[in-house]
Amino acid sequence: MNRGRLIFFFSSLVGILVIAFLVIKLAQGYRPDISRRTLRPTGLLVATSIPDGAQLWLDGKLTSATNTTLNLSPDEYQVEIKKDGFSSWKKKLKIEKELVTKTDAYLFSTFPDLKALTFTGAASPSLSPDGQKVVFAVSGASAGKDGLWILDLADRPLGLSREPRQIIQSALKGRDFAKGEYQWSSDSKQILVTLSLSKSKEENFLLDSDRLNPATDLIDVTDNLVGIKQRWQQEEKIRQDAQLSKLPPKLLETIDSRVADIQFSPDETKILYTATASASIPQDIISPLPASSTQPESRNLEPGKVYVYDLKEDKNFSIGNYSSKANWFPTSKHIFLVQKDKISIIEYDGTNLVDVYSGPFENSFAFPFPAGNRLLVLTSIGKDTPPNLYAISLR
Repeated sequence: MNRGRLIFFFSSLVGILVIAFLVIKLAQGYRPDISRRTLRPTGLLVATSIPDGAQLWLDGKLTSATNTTLNLSPDEYQVEIKKDGFSSWKKKLKIEKELVTKTDAYLFSTFPDLKALTFTGAASPSLSPDGQKVVFAVSGASAGKDGLWILDLADRPLGLSREPRQIIQSALKGRDFAKGEYQWSSDSKQILVTLSLSKSKEENFLLDSDRLNPATDLIDVTDNLVGIKQRWQQEEKIRQDAQLSKLPPKLLETIDSRVADIQFSPDETKILYTATASASIPQDIISPLPASSTQPESRNLEPGKVYVYDLKEDKNFSIGNYSSKANWFPTSKHIFLVQKDKISIIEYDGTNLVDVYSGPFENSFAFPFPAGNRLLVLTSIGKDTPPNLYAISLR
């Protein structure tokens, strides 16, 4: 009887170990291969898209729909994600055993609609440093509407937009604030307005950007102007130095004095920059992550080209050569390009360039909304109408 119990005990133990082994291997992506009577290693493809429910094509064959997870044999696959009414997404992805590869495809509408946000004209619009607000001037409108206005770009709950609000009227103390020059503070809370009285004399006023500024609050700060601007510059330098301190020392040594226009992505995991001189970024600056990007890199920098360095994966990608300045899109995975006659968006690894808008817009003024669902442009619809601010939907 004792022998029977021992046999049962050891048989049960072996069975539990075998089941545990199989469960672990299945979790790692291994799948049974009946023909070879073994476990076949696979990798996971997590196919996600915004919006979801798009078609998933692998090597030219319709396979499934997003969002989904597929077990695939280790290999390179041509992955394409399509949805009617949206731009397609295409990339060659390398599936490795026991690792997870994600698509994170962002699809942009191919039929964007144009919606007016202002109706009385919008002159000299200026985006705040935090990308949350735009100040613009109105002149020649009905009584009480001339002056400076603020448009909040952040959406309210349920995706509702905010109406423009006035922060100063032009008629205060006989001054025309709509004709002044204005500059944002480094914290996006104040606006410095400069009014020219003559060739050698000017007035300067600090306005709060979150309220209507009454005449009683208007104080000429010209005597303190130098100190105000120096303080803003110091605050901006402190912010930039804090960001640059996050870069690996080897990377800083390489790009020092060889790059310009360094911009951190909104999530501060990548930097966008323009090379001003030839340089070569060393390999293995940081420890590589599993399942990192397998897209072709460009570690040898060429002057005039735009690049993105991924601080998590130690990857450096070429975006191309653009005469206009490139900026980050709110997703932190895309670059926003304003060109002469169109607006384009490209992924940070240089793939999936999409022209999201081709049409008239004034003074190259075009920026994405913080939510990434719309674009803001300054344009004029009609021959005799003044330029106004319009929103272009992206999804």
